[in-house]
Amino acid sequence: MRLTRGFFSKKFVRLAIVLQFFLVPLLKTTLAVQDQGIAMPTRPPLPATLEENWTVKRFKLIHSTPIYDNWTAKRKKIGELPRGAVVSGLLKLSVVYEPDVVSITAPMPQFGLNVGDTIFRYTEEGEGFADFWINGRWYKALDGSFITDQDGNGCSKNCSGKETKPGRKEEWSHVYLQDGRNAWFRNF
Repeated sequence: MRLTRGFFSKKFVRLAIVLQFFLVPLLKTTLAVQDQGIAMPTRPPLPATLEENWTVKRFKLIHSTPIYDNWTAKRKKIGELPRGAVVSGLLKLSVVYEPDVVSITAPMPQFGLNVGDTIFRYTEEGEGFADFWINGRWYKALDGSFITDQDGNGCSKNCSGKETKPGRKEEWSHVYLQDGRNAWFRNF
């Protein structure tokens, strides 16, 4: 049987349709997962900091707290705010001196991770979301609900990571005081 141009074209069109409906969505999903994150060959220098503007304009302190001129190790205590003091929020600052070390306990092909691989969790942003460094890529606000913390808490689905070493982190608030000064206090 001799193949004609018309016969080949019909077969090719059918094949193209099959590929479009079955393989292209699969490829898009695979590429999208692999393409997440920003290439970062080495882990961020420490301390790593993340600033966040406050959406709360004014709030009342629920306990007394010491206040400082800045958040760094060379800070000086400038006073103490009593419980019930009202301050205006300017900025929240997350400082990571050491990230959490997480060992992978089940394969995670979307990140190219195998059992025994190590990833690093930096700033936790709430509801299980955090910033991660995974295999040379930086992931901002990634769902970390797959991690079981050392105390057994944390994991809510697809438990495939276990915190093996908690990091050293601090949360600071930069506020505007009623007397016109700016101050910093550590969140506990």
